[in-house]
Amino acid sequence: MAKVNILHLQTLCQIAQLGSFQATADHMYTTQPTVSARMRELEGRLGFPVFHKRGRRMDLTTQGRELVQQIKPLLAAIDDVIHTLDDASHASGLIRLGIAGLIGQTWFSQFITAARAAMPQLNFEVEVGQTSLSVNKLETGHLDLVFMATPSLTSDRFHVEPIGSVDVMLVGSPALVGREGDQSATHWLELMRSQPVWSLSKESPMHPILAKLVKENSLRIKIDICGDVLTLKELLRCGTGIGLMTYPLIESELKSGELIALKGAPAFPRISFNAAWGMDQSQTVIRKLVALARTISTFQ
Repeated sequence: MAKVNILHLQTLCQIAQLGSFQATADHMYTTQPTVSARMRELEGRLGFPVFHKRGRRMDLTTQGRELVQQIKPLLAAIDDVIHTLDDASHASGLIRLGIAGLIGQTWFSQFITAARAAMPQLNFEVEVGQTSLSVNKLETGHLDLVFMATPSLTSDRFHVEPIGSVDVMLVGSPALVGREGDQSATHWLELMRSQPVWSLSKESPMHPILAKLVKENSLRIKIDICGDVLTLKELLRCGTGIGLMTYPLIESELKSGELIALKGAPAFPRISFNAAWGMDQSQTVIRKLVALARTISTFQ
């Protein structure tokens, strides 16, 4: 059997992860015909097919899947050795990063600035979205790293490291809830019964907190949903209802008096944010990015 080189194997694993020859070509900064040629060479050298065509799709054969499972950890280990010996400034490639909206609105720009200074040859593809969607993309290999509130990610398929937590609080516009010192003039429970209550989507970590509060206090109310955190903040600021918000996102509005804490509201559990990435990722570059995030994060 002719020798199989590492580029053949790297290309095979990228196709298995990304699902198409074209996506792999984009990720590896080459062309689709080049990727196809590599796979023909690989199959010729192995002596068995690693793909079979189903309509327009190219699916891994049984032998192909077994090969990918065997070599992915080896390739990740090789990458680790190379990047450990190499200066981080030489790291290159595309990092597909999913982040929570709150992170995008607070310390993410400082993170990117620091990452570019440390590893100037890296490119970033950033998605801002809901935790459940980003975690799904991480699981399917369409994201390399996420900065999210990911309490459910305990699988042995992922590394998970904390990057801080934030306070949440019930707030409203003074025009709607009144003002008494630094709190609303009306008690939070009365406001919950009498005013519209807003929440982020059911997939957000704040929605279960609010739903639990409603249940524990036997409140017969419906919760309005807004899927975008900045739009939700604007809705509350303009007096369309009350809602649960993370402190870092509304800190300036609290200081300016555009939003105010609700009187007597209970203390809520802090929401923890994590960095998460797959076990088969090149660990050194990802860990350098995670270390930067932990240093730069303004979350406590």
